[in-house]
Amino acid sequence: FKMPVSNVRELDLTIDEMKRIRDVKLCKPTLKMVRDIFMLTYYLAGMNLVDMLAYDFRTDIVDYIRIKTRNTKDGDRLTSFAIPDEAKPLIKKYMNKNTGKLVFGKYKTYVSCYNTLTRKMKVLKTVAGVTHNLTLYSARKSFVQHGYDLGIPLSTLEYCIGQSMKEDRPIFNYVSIMKKHADKAIREILDNLK
Repeated sequence: FKMPVSNVRELDLTIDEMKRIRDVKLCKPTLKMVRDIFMLTYYLAGMNLVDMLAYDFRTDIVDYIRIKTRNTKDGDRLTSFAIPDEAKPLIKKYMNKNTGKLVFGKYKTYVSCYNTLTRKMKVLKTVAGVTHNLTLYSARKSFVQHGYDLGIPLSTLEYCIGQSMKEDRPIFNYVSIMKKHADKAIREILDNLK
């Protein structure tokens, strides 16, 4: 028996395409919100929508365990990094000051938010002049690819996105990836977008 291999999705964007999405002039509020969520995902090291919606952003640091892997990972599951300056205005724009949770207008639940993103990503892609496929996952995948292209170690990128470090690499029994490594890597990746 041979285990099926998952298909590699070509969803990462070039730096130029990320800049086009970030800088495109948009008139419709819903499309602006979709772009903001996309860029916030990138700025927050590929943080998933479900995690962003659950997080209390009344802080300068993100300390979280991915909801997707919360019950499946062993050992140290916490991801920690300083909120980058690029993310702060977007967080302020959408954060409920009483709860610290992000609220994207009338799209108050994960399902309604995700459905809107799914429908509007094609429009954002066209308006921004992006040729690659575009999904919310493109922000997470692009963050990692851009970091890899800059020579950031895979172990650091795995930590930044809350991915478990692979157990079959014994060298990682001797090193610890920490917040300071994540902060440096995130800063380098976001500076590359300037």
